[in-house]
Amino acid sequence: MVRVSKLARMILILTLIAGCHTGEVMKSEKDQVLFDYIGQMQQQVENHEWREAIISMEAFKKECDNRKWKMQMLGELEDYQDIELEVEKFKVNARDNDESECQLGLKQIEYRLSSIYEI
Repeated sequence: MVRVSKLARMILILTLIAGCHTGEVMKSEKDQVLFDYIGQMQQQVENHEWREAIISMEAFKKECDNRKWKMQMLGELEDYQDIELEVEKFKVNARDNDESECQLGLKQIEYRLSSIYEI
């Protein structure tokens, strides 16, 4: 009876550990590109490369649109809609050369992506 208890605990622990890493299973290399774009845009904003940041955001949006089905399947509708909203706000803020609002928007997008892919 003691052995069953230990086995049950071990199975529970393994299940919990495996559950903590499901995001890595759901996030493919193509999905990682979205996170890479965020880092790239953060650098562009820090360097005041506004035109490049807007171009990168357009490419990011296109990548998001290509993965929309997966993002909707994995996450909440609200997450994807908030990303779309933040993308549009970012473009406006980048045109206004507003570094702090752009960085804040990128953090919001990164948070939403993480909540989708890191279940």
